[in-house]
Parts: sequence; structure tokens; C-alpha cells
Amino acid sequence: MGTTCAIVVAGGAGLRMGASLPKQFLPLGGRPILDRTLAALAVSPCIDSIIVALPANVPEPWRDAIGQYPKVIMTVDGGVERQDSVRNALLAVPPDADLILVHDGVRPFVSPDLVQRVHGTARDHGAAVPVVSVSETVKVWNAGGTSLSTVDRKTFMRAQTPQGFRAAILREAYGKAADSGLVGTDDASLVEAAGYPVLAVPGDDRNIKITTPDELGMAEGLLREVPDLRIGLGGDAHRLAEGRLLWLGGVQVPYDRGLLGHSDGDVLLHAVADAIYGAIGDRDIGYHFPPGIPETKDISSRKILSHARTRMAELGFGLLGLDAVVVCEEPRILPIAEMLRTSIAELLAVPVERVSIKGKTTEGMGFEGRKEGISAWAVALLRGDAGQSKQETPWR
Repeated sequence: MGTTCAIVVAGGAGLRMGASLPKQFLPLGGRPILDRTLAALAVSPCIDSIIVALPANVPEPWRDAIGQYPKVIMTVDGGVERQDSVRNALLAVPPDADLILVHDGVRPFVSPDLVQRVHGTARDHGAAVPVVSVSETVKVWNAGGTSLSTVDRKTFMRAQTPQGFRAAILREAYGKAADSGLVGTDDASLVEAAGYPVLAVPGDDRNIKITTPDELGMAEGLLREVPDLRIGLGGDAHRLAEGRLLWLGGVQVPYDRGLLGHSDGDVLLHAVADAIYGAIGDRDIGYHFPPGIPETKDISSRKILSHARTRMAELGFGLLGLDAVVVCEEPRILPIAEMLRTSIAELLAVPVERVSIKGKTTEGMGFEGRKEGISAWAVALLRGDAGQSKQETPWR
């Protein structure tokens, strides 16, 4: 039987850092800091459940949204001090949890590798804390505080989170701290005071804690080093009809029929546009170009894709790769695939090597096989500099 692990995410009392929002809800690259923290923790296979301590004044819709996050089983009110918040959260940790990790809600760059290191050491030895070395010269005040002296910085380490403990050890440490009135600077200090050894594991310099405006600026810089990758799927299908021109990929293709639609019926560009809209979370073609109104009647699908490209750029994203497939018996796609590929690359203003176009048949099956219509599917991979994103929502 494996080890069951719960993690407490402590938001403290929600210091505001001079802003109108609690610090863990301040936008970092268009998303709340806490949102990024929970996303990083939820992907760790070591973690079975997450308990989040929140400031008592968090709006109820935000609290509900957090409660629906993957692996989050409960939200609790935080206390005046971080230690109070963790104590409240410990009451909500499942009793069958073998290990309890504690993490700062404003450390959004925690990596799965760091979580795994802490988890393994705490499981094997009882308590673990990630640390990083001090690179600056360290000085201390002499007696009376009138002068400074230099100490060996090799003996000093900066503690990070998540910190990990066997559940019984952490609960005992908090109980003893409550009885004695001890206030620690982190969870490991309470465990040390309870008489248990705490082992160090290598931390991560990127795992910064955001508590000041300067640190928020540093985090924005780190975020630019970690690309925001988005993927979108688009698909479309139209009936072939007499008296219509056949448009595919922005190219007029010689054929005895064309695709029926409110626009020019270009299924390939529609699939590509919807893939881009999907990747940036921007609804779909029907929303941006409603059918059944005169303004969109017979509109060129080139304009539709141009709009999708503009929206992608406005939100700070660029296309890394596009893979599309056209499904039909006729016309044959292979002879014109390179032409379609070049057309789409030009419309999106990207190198042609970022675009792939394929043709498939259904061997006589379905409406495509009966030559009644054509369908297309596309997958788009976008990269964004999240620091440039104009979408800054309060919560997800």
C-alpha cells in the first residue's frame, strides 16, 4: 500500500502588499498567484489531497472556485498568523494521511521534482525542509548592536516550502507549540522544538516567495522564462453543393462543386481559426461571426482567420505549430497540400515549417466517403509571454 499524502497550502491572513486584493490573489501573468501555485501542486503524483487556508474575507465565488480545483478537498479560514492558518488546516487533513506537506500559497514556481524530494525524505526520515545556500556575505550585530562582524555564510541556509512531515510528528509539534505558546517562523522550527530532527533537501532558487512588490516583479521576469503553452482543437464540416466555388485553406481549388455555408464555407480555415480561438479561450467562430446576419453573409474565411490571428497577438500569443487534416474522397489533397500549407502560413504570418496539412479519405464511409461534404480538423499549439497577456481575471 502506498503512502497517502496531503498538502496544506497556507495563505496566511492575506496581506495586501498595497493592493486592493489579498496578495495570493494578485495577478501574475494574468492569473492569480494562488491559481498558479495550486496548478503546480495538482500535477504532482505525490499529492493525494490539498487543503487551502484562505483569508476570511475572500469572496464566496472565489472560495467556491478554489474548492473545485483538482485535488482540493476543503478550504478553511486562515488565521492572524501563518501558524494559525496551518493549525486550522490540519483539522481538515484526512485522518488516514501518512504524510503532511505544508506550502506557502505565494510560491507559484514549486516544481514536481522538489515536491518529490521533500515527500521521499519525509517519508523515510520523518521531516524534511528544502534549503538553498546563501550567496551574499552574512553579517551579524555584535553585543549592543553598535558594530557588525562577518560570519561564515556556509553555515547558513534559506528555508523554503513545501516542508514535509510524517503526520503524527507535525500534529504533535503543533500541539506542543499551542501548549507552550511557541510561535515559529516555519513548520520545521516547531518540529525541531518538539525534539525531532529535520533533514535538509536541495531547494530551488526559482521557488521564490512573493511577499513584496519587488518580488512580484521578479516573478513576472521568471514567468517570461517559462512559456505559457496553450493547445486548441478545431473542427468543421460543410456540405458540397452545385454552383459554389470550393475554397480550402484560403485557396480556390478547381472542383465541380463548392462548400455550402453562410460564409465561403472554407472548412479548413474554419478548423484552424477555431483551434486558435480554443487555445486562447476565446469562444468560437459562431460567437465572433454569428451566422444568419447580413454582415457575415459570404464573408471570406481569410477574414475569419485574420481575426483569430489578431486576437492571438492581442493576448500575447504566437503560433508554435499547426497540424490539420482534411477529410474527403475528392478532391485529392496530396497534390495541393503544399499550396494549402503555404497559404495558411502566409495568413498567419509564420514560417511554413510550422504548418502541416494532410489529407485523409474514409474509404467510402460516411458523408465524406459518399462525396456529400468535406470535414477538417486542426490542432494549434501556442506560446505566450504571459507577462504580456491583457486578460487579468480575478480568478480563473
